[in-house]
Amino acid sequence: MSRYIARRVLLGIITLLIMSLIVFLLINAAPGGPAAIVNMNATAASREAVAKLYGLNQPVIVRYGEWLVNAVRGNFGVSYSLQQPVMQVIGVYFPNTALLAGTALILAMLIGIPLGTQAAIRRKRIFDKVASGLTMLGLSTPDYWLAMVAIIVFSAWLRLLPASGMSAAGGGGGGGLIAHMVLPVSVLTFVFMPNIFVIAKSSMIEAMRSDYTRTARGKGASEARVIYRHALRNAFNPILSVVGLVFAVLIGGDAIVETVFAWPGIGHLMVEATTQRDYPLMMGATMVIGSGVILINIVVDVMYGLLDPRVRYD
Repeated sequence: MSRYIARRVLLGIITLLIMSLIVFLLINAAPGGPAAIVNMNATAASREAVAKLYGLNQPVIVRYGEWLVNAVRGNFGVSYSLQQPVMQVIGVYFPNTALLAGTALILAMLIGIPLGTQAAIRRKRIFDKVASGLTMLGLSTPDYWLAMVAIIVFSAWLRLLPASGMSAAGGGGGGGLIAHMVLPVSVLTFVFMPNIFVIAKSSMIEAMRSDYTRTARGKGASEARVIYRHALRNAFNPILSVVGLVFAVLIGGDAIVETVFAWPGIGHLMVEATTQRDYPLMMGATMVIGSGVILINIVVDVMYGLLDPRVRYD
């Protein structure tokens, strides 16, 4: 197991290096490149001074090498727009995304897994048809449209919940935070819960048809024991896979939902950095998100072996 984890970590580091190079080159290939941060209406001397200040007058490969050396040391540079260290800015925004993503994931699991399990047990009955219809609605509904409808209905018409931000202008404490979380968390839960439901249902159907469940029934085990002790336990690995995938997407920041609700998270930060051509902030946020996704995948793979004794790592 330890050697497997070491290999996965090494592979993750290589992946991050390749990703950093690709993103860096894409940034420099964009129209105007990083030099576009310089006001083109300024004098030639001013443009040259700004380019020299940010090192934009050096070859791309040299700038990437310097960036990589500093990044290994935990220094991703200074944000052009905020004039603060990139890691300091990310340290403020990332916990907000983690809070939003963690809450939405927990709710999606608490709803999706039991719903999928019951749909598998009552397959082709009314419960299954209604649950499957609702999940198909969630899968086919664009998150940005659902977010705007939620704002119109619950904020503009009913005036029950705040439409944007993370807290009231005058504070508000925990109650204010919870009120601001309700709409974005509900939208994310409704959008991502169907993915967990579909896998939970299909995994449970397959598990309930397996030999070990038939054997358990033949030995006189109760139906509840067959379902929750044997079938659900063996069906959990595929569910874990999609949960890890959903969490990786959420922790990366659902930029659309965060932007619509003006939630100060990493996704919203990425959008702002892109519109303002804040390339150090874009690179830093990309690397942090990539590291989080790789870490989640490693944790999910390790949990496979812990939950299922049949899984062995050479």
